[in-house]
Amino acid sequence: TSQDESEGPEPNEDVFLKNLSLFYLKLQAKLLLPSSVIQTIIEEVQGIHDLTQAHIFSNLKDRLSELGLSSDAIIDVIEDLKKNDILKAGNSILRTDQCRKTVFKNSFNYVEPVPVYLGANDSGKECFAQYVPIKKTLNALLESEAFRKQYEQSHSRQPNKDVFEDIWDGRNIANNALFQKDKSSMALVLYQDAFEVVNPLGSGRKKHKILAVYLTLGDILPYNRSSIDQVQLVLLCREQDLKYFGQEVVFNLLIKDLKELEECGIALKDGKVIKGTLCAIVGDNLGSHSIGCFLENFSRSTFFCRFCDIDRQTFECSPLSAGSKRTKLSHQQHIEDLRENHRESVCGIKFDSIFNQLHYFHVSQPGLPPCLGHDLFEGVVSCDVALCINHLVNKEKHFTYEELNRCISQFTYLGNEAADKPPEFCPNSEKLSGHAVQNWCLLRVLPLLVGDRIKNPSESGVWKLILLLREIVAHVCSPAITPDQVAYLGVLIEEYIQFRVELFPEVSLKPKHHYLSHYPELIVQFGPLIRLWSLRFERGRRLNMSMLGEDVRDAVLAVLPGLPEEKLLIGVESKSDLQFVKEEDLPDHITPIQCRRLLNAWNVDGMSSST
Repeated sequence: TSQDESEGPEPNEDVFLKNLSLFYLKLQAKLLLPSSVIQTIIEEVQGIHDLTQAHIFSNLKDRLSELGLSSDAIIDVIEDLKKNDILKAGNSILRTDQCRKTVFKNSFNYVEPVPVYLGANDSGKECFAQYVPIKKTLNALLESEAFRKQYEQSHSRQPNKDVFEDIWDGRNIANNALFQKDKSSMALVLYQDAFEVVNPLGSGRKKHKILAVYLTLGDILPYNRSSIDQVQLVLLCREQDLKYFGQEVVFNLLIKDLKELEECGIALKDGKVIKGTLCAIVGDNLGSHSIGCFLENFSRSTFFCRFCDIDRQTFECSPLSAGSKRTKLSHQQHIEDLRENHRESVCGIKFDSIFNQLHYFHVSQPGLPPCLGHDLFEGVVSCDVALCINHLVNKEKHFTYEELNRCISQFTYLGNEAADKPPEFCPNSEKLSGHAVQNWCLLRVLPLLVGDRIKNPSESGVWKLILLLREIVAHVCSPAITPDQVAYLGVLIEEYIQFRVELFPEVSLKPKHHYLSHYPELIVQFGPLIRLWSLRFERGRRLNMSMLGEDVRDAVLAVLPGLPEEKLLIGVESKSDLQFVKEEDLPDHITPIQCRRLLNAWNVDGMSSST
C-alpha cells in the first residue's frame, strides 16, 4: 500500500471525540480509576498540552516572521490553529464527570436498567431490584458488525459428531426444538451467584449479600466467551429479598423477555428476526439448586443431586449407584405430587422453578451444568489430594511435609502457571489451601515434585489414586474430547471412586464425588464442561466487589440506583474507530463492550440509610 493508504483517513472532530471518550471511559471502567483521578489526569494533560502549544506557536511565529508574513497575518494563522485544537475542544466537552457520563450515553449504545419494585418487606421497607433488559442488550450486540460476524461464523459451523468441542456439539442444543427448526437462534447462557459487599465475617454479612445474574452467548467463539468483557450484567438483587419475595417477583421481567425472545425474537434493522433461548444456567451447586428449586442442604438432605434422584443411604452403601435420571417429565410428576399432597419436597424438589415456564428450557433437561472449579478443584481434588499427601507422609513415609513444601516453592512455574503457583501444604490439613486453579496446578505438577521420592510406585495404592485423579482431571478439563474418551472417562471415574473407598473406608465420600460420576453423561449433553465452568464469571464478579466503596448504607440502594448512570454498552464498529486507542487495549472482535464495573462512582445521594 502507499504511504497515504497506510496512514488511513484524517481524523475529524467527531472521531477524535469518540476515541477520547473511549479513553476516559477505559480509565474508569477497565483500569478502575476513580472519577476524581480521571479529572486530575484530564486537567494535567490539558495543562501540558497548553504549554506544548505555546512553545509551538512561539516557534511558528518566529518562522513565519522570517518568511515575511505580516504581524496581522501571523496572528490570524495562530488564532485559526487555536480554534482547531481538537484536544482542547474535546476536553471542554468532557470537562466534568457529569459531562462525560452524558457523552457516554449519547455516543455509545446505552441500555438503561429498569428498577423492579418487589414490594415491602416485613419491616415495611420498600425493596427494589435492577434489571437490564436482556432483549435490548441482545439488540445492541446484534447491531455490532463485529458481533454479527462472529455470530454468523458460529452458526455456519457444523456440529462435530466425532469430537465434542463446544456446547453446540452437545445434545442439549442438538435436540432442542427451537434450534432444530430455526438454525439462526441464539444460545443464551446465564450465570448467577451471590456475593458479599462487606466483610463476610463482620456484622453486616448476609444483610448486604447481593445476587447477580450475568449473560454470555454461545454464539461467539469460546475464547471470546471466556473473556469477562463479553459477560453482560442482567440483574442485581439482594439475596434476602429473593428469599422473601420469591422467584416469581424477582425474575418476572427476565422471564417475560426470554419468552418473547423464544416466540417473537428480535427484529433487526435489516428486517431479519432472530430468536433465542436459554441453553444453560451456570453457577455453583448452591446457586444452581436455588435456581432449580432443589434442596440446598447437601450435608443432610436425603436427595442431594439435581441430575438424578439417588438418596443418601443408597449413595453411602453403594457409591457407584445412580438414581433414575431426572427429566422434564419426571420433574413435572414430582411437582404435581407436591401440589396434590402439600408436601415440603418430593425427591429433592421444593417447588417449580420459574425458568421452567420457558418453552425450550427446563432445569431437568438438564439445564444446570456442573462447575469444575467447585466440584473438582475446590471439592474432590482439594480433599482427596490432601488426604493422599497426609497418607504418603505419615503412613508410607515417602517424604516429609518440609520436603514437599520445598519442592513446591523451588519448582519453576512458567506461563500461566507462574501466576497460579500453589501455596505450601499445611501439615495434616484436610484440604489443600489454594484456590481452584492453584489446586489444579498442584495436581498437574505433583508427580514432578515428589514422583522420584515414591519408593515403590507400582505398589503404592495411594500414589496410584493420585495419578488416576490426575488423568480424570485431564479428560474432564479437555477443550475437545471424543465419544470414546468420554466412555473411557466413565470407566476411570468408577475405578477412582471404588479405589478411593477401598483405600480410605473411614473417610466418607462427599456429594461432589457423586456429581463427578455424572460428568461423562453431562459432557454428552453440554459438550466439554470447561466451556461452562463458572470461574470466568466469578472473576468479573470479584472485580465488581473490589470496586465497591465504603458506603454500604444499604447494599442494594447503594448499588442499584447508580446503574442508570454507569451501565453502558460501548460500540466500536470498526478499526478506524480506534485510531487513537490501541486495539490490544480495546479489542474490537466483540462489541459493544458492556462496562458494568463502575460501582465505586455511583451516586447514592438521597437514598435512605440502611436498617
